[in-house]
Amino acid sequence: MTQSGSISIFTSKLPLAVLFLISTPLSADCMSDPGGDIYCGAGHCVVNNKGRVWCSRYYDGDAVITLYGQVLCGKGQCAKGLDGQFFCSSEIGGAVLLDSHGRVRCYGHCEPATTDKCENTRADNSGR
Repeated sequence: MTQSGSISIFTSKLPLAVLFLISTPLSADCMSDPGGDIYCGAGHCVVNNKGRVWCSRYYDGDAVITLYGQVLCGKGQCAKGLDGQFFCSSEIGGAVLLDSHGRVRCYGHCEPATTDKCENTRADNSGR
């Protein structure tokens, strides 16, 4: 194949690649704290009862707030069972739901939501 043939194949597939990137939803999240600082994470973010932003460190992960204002995170979605404990899918981006008995059911398996799966990363600025 000639170089011009390679270029035409590349340019013909470029709009498709751009369309795919534009249409693919991203799961990273950013939030502002009460002081106006921006924090971002790979997954969902929440603000705790002290005004600090915490995010799941996993792509498409979840962050939840306990009754006492503590933030817990997981690799996938999280849910609170009838016993008040939060459980999350062990799979990155994995789904959860409560069954008819109030038990948390998870894609993969269920694991407790924990603080060590959270991050608190201040966003950089463009310098403008």
